[in-house]
Amino acid sequence: MSSIKVNIIDVNDEEHTITTSVNTELSLMDVVKNAGFSMGNCGGMALCASCHCYISNSHNTILNQKTDEEEDMLDQLHNSNLEKSRLICQIPLSEELNGVTLKIIKN
Repeated sequence: MSSIKVNIIDVNDEEHTITTSVNTELSLMDVVKNAGFSMGNCGGMALCASCHCYISNSHNTILNQKTDEEEDMLDQLHNSNLEKSRLICQIPLSEELNGVTLKIIKN
């Protein structure tokens, strides 16, 4: 099983890097939550936006894979950014995420 690095900028603008094994049964939110960050209040169903993050532009393929349900939730947020916003509960872990940078957005 391969490993990836995930760069996180928290709500206080502090930077963190976590390394995790790629488990396709988990979402990016699961990994970030397991690292101690508070999110996932709805259990990963794209209903609460507690896992709203901005994703770095270098991972554009990830940014363009939103479901209709995720788009609907993001449209309700005052701080949603069409070019960068994702609910990371909707992003399955994959090797493609290696080196991704995400900024946790407080809603």
